[in-house]
Amino acid sequence: MQSKIEKFYAFDEFVLDTEAPTLWREGKTVSIFPKALEILVLLVRKHGEIVSRDELLETVWRDTFVEESNITYTISLLRKALGERAKGRLIQTLPKRGYRFTADVRPVAGPDPLRSERIKTPATPRKPVPWLFISIIFLGLFFVSSFALWWNMSAQRGLSAVPATERNIRHIAILPFRAINAGDDNRALTLGLADSLISRLGSLNRFAVRPLTSVKEYSEEGLVDPLQVGGILNVDAVLEGTIQSVDDRLRINVRLWDVRDGAQLWQDSFDETDADLFKLQDTISIRVTKSLVSELLDRDRELLAKRETENPEAFQAFWRGRYFIEMRDTGKAAAEFQKAIDLDPNYALAYTGLADALIWEASFTSDRDRELYSNAQAAVRLALKLDPGLADAHSSMGRIQYLYDWDWKGSEESFRRAIDLDPASFNARQHYARLLTIVGRYDEALAQIEKARELDPRSADLNVPLSGILEKQLRFDESIRVLEMTLDMDKDSKFALRGIANDYLLKGDYAKVIEMGKEFFQRAEDIDFAWASMLATAFFKTGQLNEAGKIRTRLKKMAETDPKSLYFLALSDSETGRIDEAVAALEECLDLREERMTWSKNEPRFAALESDPRFQEILRKMNLDDISTGN
Repeated sequence: MQSKIEKFYAFDEFVLDTEAPTLWREGKTVSIFPKALEILVLLVRKHGEIVSRDELLETVWRDTFVEESNITYTISLLRKALGERAKGRLIQTLPKRGYRFTADVRPVAGPDPLRSERIKTPATPRKPVPWLFISIIFLGLFFVSSFALWWNMSAQRGLSAVPATERNIRHIAILPFRAINAGDDNRALTLGLADSLISRLGSLNRFAVRPLTSVKEYSEEGLVDPLQVGGILNVDAVLEGTIQSVDDRLRINVRLWDVRDGAQLWQDSFDETDADLFKLQDTISIRVTKSLVSELLDRDRELLAKRETENPEAFQAFWRGRYFIEMRDTGKAAAEFQKAIDLDPNYALAYTGLADALIWEASFTSDRDRELYSNAQAAVRLALKLDPGLADAHSSMGRIQYLYDWDWKGSEESFRRAIDLDPASFNARQHYARLLTIVGRYDEALAQIEKARELDPRSADLNVPLSGILEKQLRFDESIRVLEMTLDMDKDSKFALRGIANDYLLKGDYAKVIEMGKEFFQRAEDIDFAWASMLATAFFKTGQLNEAGKIRTRLKKMAETDPKSLYFLALSDSETGRIDEAVAALEECLDLREERMTWSKNEPRFAALESDPRFQEILRKMNLDDISTGN
């Protein structure tokens, strides 16, 4: 590092101005998102040092509340701007620690950094310059480029003049409106308005609308270029805008863009009181639809005006709950959903939200599963009583039926009903795929994953259930490639890293598992139960019995109070020849109804137990013994 802060830095074929941030490559400015450029300035100034994610948040987003996923997204934009060589060579990702700029960085003196770099190049003998020939070439290029520019502008003007209703728009993305005011309430409102519009426009079946899962990450000001996002999401049009709370009023600006030519198809501004929130949704829905279709039918108007609640406070509480679920703060989420129910006891969607929060909480805890799943099921039943045609409620019921009730047939009926009601239900399809994997119907599971991918082509979440299917089919190399795709989108995805390590374990590459574990965990006490299970096996298989014993002892200690750890202890014990201990652990997990037991059938790590009658009895008690193993 330099002892003082320089203005210009050169690295690779780039020059960076850090004061009026600008990036050049070989004398030309590089197009780059503002936040990505701010990150680059920080990384370059601290080249060779580790810059933590906290430092990035405090420096680049100092006055804005954002999720850590925005860092990953912005780093990916920066890598794209720098080119392929940025992956690993220029910007190094250190899991759980941060990022480091590894290129050779040189401070550049003088007002013209590009010229300064050039004069460092050793001089070569000068040759006579054929000025007449060069002049002719430049004159020819001038006329050609001028003609091309005129032709392009003419074409663009003609295309922009085409009405939106005649543009054959088939796929749309509705981005969460950017909240000008910070705060959880406004963040929740932006998600709520976006999802409301997604549901309403999607229900028309006039065009495909990307689900909220595909667009929720593009909600931060400074990160959103609607045309680029539209290209990433592979859609024809993008709706985006801003929302601002001023006293008791909402000010919203909305724009609709054609991604293919950059034409702005429609824009409008709205200024309503908070009490007119639903009127605002109705107005925006109708005006957007009118801008896209030649005729608005009575049925369209009815679908666009459908409301789940008439209470604006309940609506906002519901969306605060959804926001907290996205943040994985299940306690706050459940409280907000309950508040929405208290404000409107007939709000069916709020009961479904409460159920989802309780299901998520059960996946993170170990001692309240019975209570949490029982309450979740009661909430879903109330939702279905209020609205039997609510697809989300059928999907939530399906999750409870396979995760806790082990009612495979009932779960399938619930998911099929959800999909019949809403064919575009991304969540129903991905969870239905998980159910089909559990019962061994792998081709059908893959088909559901593919349909979910059509709805959300960029979803990294789908790679986890997809890798689970491939593992069950013993296609470990393919599973690794799928999870590496997740890491391309999120370098710090702990689920993808853990999944890759699990695949190497199943392939018998135990040294690789140990190497990954040492890289991922700096201290032994930080190792979680899933990694402890893999490392205990890997050390045992490589003859490092002392290390294997230490890890197993720690895992067994965790298992005394945590059924999730107990299940992973059974996995390792099965692989290391402790058959009786593995069966005993599984029998205890069975009594506790540990949800990970659902993956026991055809689990490669339980290969040593398959012929054991006690293991077969466990499967029988879970109604898995007579389920067809599929293909």
